[in-house]
Amino acid sequence: MSSFFDRYGCIARHIKKDRAMNLLTHSNNGDSEFTFVVSRSSAQPDDKVHTVAAKKARELEITLTDFHLESSQMLEVDGYPAVELFYQFKNDNRIIYQRQTLILLDDAVAGKKMVSYVGTCPGEFSEYHQKQYQEIIQSIKFHRAK
Repeated sequence: MSSFFDRYGCIARHIKKDRAMNLLTHSNNGDSEFTFVVSRSSAQPDDKVHTVAAKKARELEITLTDFHLESSQMLEVDGYPAVELFYQFKNDNRIIYQRQTLILLDDAVAGKKMVSYVGTCPGEFSEYHQKQYQEIIQSIKFHRAK
């Protein structure tokens, strides 16, 4: 697992001013059994992470077929408050599981940013994939101005 994120460890280090997304895939058998997406977007100055996460869950419920929120929990990522959503939905008659961690960051130059980390598994989010996801989230370190 460490080699998976070691290759991509720089993702969380810089938050760009514009919207950006990175997609990483990992598979032992050639299929995309686990994907990890990092996306960044602008946020409002008065946004709070729990309200942004609630809004995101409502948007997912509207846009995804057979959406079901399994759990939602507050946590910290590199000292920042975050919310983790775990949910499932159907895509092409296949159940897809996603675990999404949302973080709000303040940037003096670019303003407030939302960073979203999404792990996706078709069929099930196995213990192995859960461990991969948690190792990635726990390894995130944000660049802080000195």
